[in-house]
Amino acid sequence: MGEVITFYSYKGGTGRSMALSNVACLLAERNIMNKGVLMIDWDLEAPGLHRFFGNRCKGYFQESDNLDKDLDAHLGLIDLFVELNSLTRKMDDIASKDEEELAEILSNCLDIDKYIIRTDIPSLSLLTSGRLDFDYHNVVRNFPWEDLYNRAPQLLLSLISILERKYEYILIDSRTGLTDTSGICTKIMPNKLVIVFTPNRQSLEGAIDIAYQAIEYRRKSDDLRPLVVFPLVSRIDGEEPDLRKYWRFGQMSKDIKGYQPEFTNIFKRAYGMKKLNLNNYFDEVQIQYIPRYSYGEDIAVLEEKSKDRLSLTQSYKNFANWLVGTNSPWGTPPHPIPLMVPPSLVDFTGREKELNELMSYFERGSTIIGLRGLGGVGKTELAFKLANSLKDRYPDGQIMVDLKGTSAP
Repeated sequence: MGEVITFYSYKGGTGRSMALSNVACLLAERNIMNKGVLMIDWDLEAPGLHRFFGNRCKGYFQESDNLDKDLDAHLGLIDLFVELNSLTRKMDDIASKDEEELAEILSNCLDIDKYIIRTDIPSLSLLTSGRLDFDYHNVVRNFPWEDLYNRAPQLLLSLISILERKYEYILIDSRTGLTDTSGICTKIMPNKLVIVFTPNRQSLEGAIDIAYQAIEYRRKSDDLRPLVVFPLVSRIDGEEPDLRKYWRFGQMSKDIKGYQPEFTNIFKRAYGMKKLNLNNYFDEVQIQYIPRYSYGEDIAVLEEKSKDRLSLTQSYKNFANWLVGTNSPWGTPPHPIPLMVPPSLVDFTGREKELNELMSYFERGSTIIGLRGLGGVGKTELAFKLANSLKDRYPDGQIMVDLKGTSAP
């Protein structure tokens, strides 16, 4: 199953959509499981995520004379919910169905692909906010969110289930502030919540409040999925070392609450932890301010020629490594995630005997297989090839466990 990650900011101007766009491109590049990455523009009142990809959808709109116009006219999220609202009104006894039952019903009667745009970036797709015609704002303003939720409270989790089957990662660009839709995006939808903020009191205090509210909501809900918050500080000016230090660690004489101790305290309180250290995380995860990216909608990881440790690309890579390579921002620092599809799924040759022998174990009923051998002999490639060969037989998934570095025999 895929993973839902919401990008939220309490205030505008934090670079939230830009962060999501860059991270999405990086995760699509690392698309190991071939399921792809989906971006969703859930900022219905102020849509704009599609502007980052306006010139990167030429393959999808092959005969387009005006890409911007075609993007604006494409069906999107609010149009999807209009259809879901209509479908659920026609269903009998919908309240008695759980998320998976409803997801199965919707999968059979809903063509979700017609709402999704495949970008020119391999493995990366986009669900815009909706068709931006003259009636768009009326549809958004008058949509009966409360009525839909009361009629089918499990619908949002059913939608998650449908998308998780199709995509490795689902990245949601949430509405700012305190709204019904931002509550859906921060409290109900995600496995992980990225809170983007800038080093100022308004942005930080709002970020802290939302982090705690989201964790508390999930803790008290029937949703068994854990929710982990990843703070992402942005617009850090490298030419102000003193201010950078004050706003990270705090400076009482200047009445500045540092974001690191603030998030440390809120995480201890919300997760019930006595000890917690964010030093490693915030040493690596800070998005610097680069003036040129204040103009237009350029995506640094696609545009920058130099991608050294001082580049914006490397900053987003550091964050992406933490986001999908660890369970929390206070855990062990991640190793860089391997890039692209493993060679085993592209040019694997010469190991038919071993592959057939392993396949025979599954034919005889085995469900757990261990691979053992010296380093460099091709165990990882063989494991990926085997998993790829078996994927249709085990639709509920497979688990590959790396025991390297353990004391396992």
